[in-house]
Amino acid sequence: MYGEIDLESYTLSIIRLNTALQKLEDNGEINEIRNLLEESHAELEKLYKDIVDDLNQDEINVNEYYLFFQNGKQTFPQYIEILGNIENSEINDVVMKLINVFRNLNKIADAFKG
Repeated sequence: MYGEIDLESYTLSIIRLNTALQKLEDNGEINEIRNLLEESHAELEKLYKDIVDDLNQDEINVNEYYLFFQNGKQTFPQYIEILGNIENSEINDVVMKLINVFRNLNKIADAFKG
C-alpha cells in the first residue's frame, strides 16, 4: 500500500456489509448474505493488515490516516454493536470474524494521534 489507504476497497467492503445487513433484516437468502459477509470480511481483513504494515513503515501519509481513523472512531463501534446483535447460527462464524476485524481497526483508531 505504501502509506495510502485503499479507500475503494474499504468502501466496497462497507457497501457489501450494509447490503448483507439489509438482506438479513429483509429475511433474504442466507447463502447470499453469508457470501456478502465473507467478501466484506476478506476485504476488511486485508485492509487491516495493509494498515498495520503501513503504520510500521518509516514514512506514512499521516493526513490520510488521520481522516480515516477520525471517521472510524465513529463507525467502527457502530458496526461492532450492530454485528454483535445478530443472532443467526448460520452466519455466526463470519459475523464474529467481522466483529474481530472492526475491533482491531477500532483499537488502531483509538491509539492513532495523527
